[in-house]
Amino acid sequence: MKPIRPVQIVRLLLYSAALWSSAPAWCQSAESAYHYRVPQGWLAMRDGGVETLTPPQTEPAGSAQLLLLAPKPARGELRQQFEQERSALEGHWGLRAPQALQPQGGQVGALSWAAHFASYDSEGGQRYLGFLSLGDGQRFALLVFAASSADHFNRLVPQAIDVYRSLALR
Repeated sequence: MKPIRPVQIVRLLLYSAALWSSAPAWCQSAESAYHYRVPQGWLAMRDGGVETLTPPQTEPAGSAQLLLLAPKPARGELRQQFEQERSALEGHWGLRAPQALQPQGGQVGALSWAAHFASYDSEGGQRYLGFLSLGDGQRFALLVFAASSADHFNRLVPQAIDVYRSLALR
């Protein structure tokens, strides 16, 4: 299993400190619970409470997707809720044998954030995921970036970082 490049993750974590002080973000639709920028060429779709972004058609179908899950009410400390939500998704998606980087988290003003990056085995082969959350004490938001290979993950994670950097709750 190819590892996720730590340099990309470190870049994400450094950028996350500037997340909430960045320029205004763009919302994709009036129904969205978020404001964010869609990377150039990516397609954004909404199905129920999940917003899905997929890379340009120049990437192989199914190579990666970015999911913005509907915000939920905050339940206590963000890090604990983050671990519960992440663990539930790993089980739901049949992910096993994680090769994870050390989970990260922090506080920027009144907002909390947490991040977890890992590669997994699954019935469909290897998967590379980044789970990123933010919370304002009232709401909990979760963004998941998933890729089918380390190459796709490492190549497309900068665009996922841009979405995360621009992400704000409405």
